[in-house]
Amino acid sequence: MKSDEIIEKIRSKLKESDPARRTVVNTFQFNFTDADGILIKSMVFDFKALDIYEGSAASADAQVTISDEDFYLVGTKQKSFQEILQQEKAKIDGDEEAINKMLEKFRINSKN
Repeated sequence: MKSDEIIEKIRSKLKESDPARRTVVNTFQFNFTDADGILIKSMVFDFKALDIYEGSAASADAQVTISDEDFYLVGTKQKSFQEILQQEKAKIDGDEEAINKMLEKFRINSKN
């Protein structure tokens, strides 16, 4: 997947973070699709356990469906997540506020 490098950057930041100082303690399910909307891979971003892994979360706080390409564009700050949402290229089920908090924490919610 094109966005694997973005996921690895998030994983590295997560491992470097101080568990006592973390502000995001949610679990998120990300479903990555190809350009045609076909599921490629599901990833769990588990900020409670400080882990990111391939698979499904039984009790995710929120679920995001986004194309691999669009996640890459957000992760490389070519587009903001808000732009992707406004263009209806991503779907959030669950706690949208928690998703935005996580994106801001990892600075992948803005183009700066």
